[in-house]
Amino acid sequence: MANLYPFVLEMKTMLSNLDRWLVTAAEHAKSKKTEPDALVVGRLALDQYPLVKQVQSACDTAKFTASRLTGKEAPKHPDDEKTYEEVRARVGKVVSYLETFTEKDFEGAESRKVALPWIPGGNKAALGLDYLVSFAQPNFFFHVTHAYAILRHNGVPLGKMDYIGALPPLLDM
Repeated sequence: MANLYPFVLEMKTMLSNLDRWLVTAAEHAKSKKTEPDALVVGRLALDQYPLVKQVQSACDTAKFTASRLTGKEAPKHPDDEKTYEEVRARVGKVVSYLETFTEKDFEGAESRKVALPWIPGGNKAALGLDYLVSFAQPNFFFHVTHAYAILRHNGVPLGKMDYIGALPPLLDM
């Protein structure tokens, strides 16, 4: 059986990367004599979520993935962030929440039934591994990548290594 804990660790890492992008975005905005709050409403297309909603969605996916896979209650966040600082605080809260989990919390998560209340027809569920692979991970990376793209679209100097973040300790061949 696969332990799903590393996948939640990956979400925590990506949210930490996102926080660093937001710091870079604020520095960029200030260098352009603009308030960082202006970036919060940035979007790629009129029919897509703005940055604030992309961040909220990524955070929600990460916290709900951890809670659904472990059977623990997720914290409630009212999605009322409007400023740069509030958006960063949201990321920080979710990273802190993810840090409360241990590998032991995820024992048996791959075969745990995960309720999917948003699926039409009601009363639907998926096995934990199927939920993670087919919904949670793709949804999480969709929103994180869009947040990155919105910042790049607005001129924030980010590159691929900013997206990937720090590499693990490297080994000699």
